[in-house]
Amino acid sequence: MNGRVAVSIALIGIGVSGCGSTQRAQRAESGSERSAPELMRQYGCPTCHVIPHVPGAVGKVGPSLASVNQRSYLAGSLQNTPQNLHNWIMHPQHYEPGTAMPEMGVTDQDATRIAHFLESNR
Repeated sequence: MNGRVAVSIALIGIGVSGCGSTQRAQRAESGSERSAPELMRQYGCPTCHVIPHVPGAVGKVGPSLASVNQRSYLAGSLQNTPQNLHNWIMHPQHYEPGTAMPEMGVTDQDATRIAHFLESNR
């Protein structure tokens, strides 16, 4: 097994074991008034990412989410548009099968709130 595959498998294991995506999605639907930082903590984003203005978001597994709005591409090949960011948050495996970012069960409403937060986060 090459190093990239091993890291991807390990990251997916971390994401799946630490996330409880079905339970998270259910809580997210019932907690629709939560702030984006709260939602990001709920979905486990700080586990893998540095996220400005999200306390405790110091993960080093995925890229920093600082200045996402200034990037040309998401995940290396997806044009950075508000809709693509929203879609990526909801279904990263659809856009890049095998990516280390697992499906987290993010609801449409929560993805909208998180994407807006990331787009405005400087």
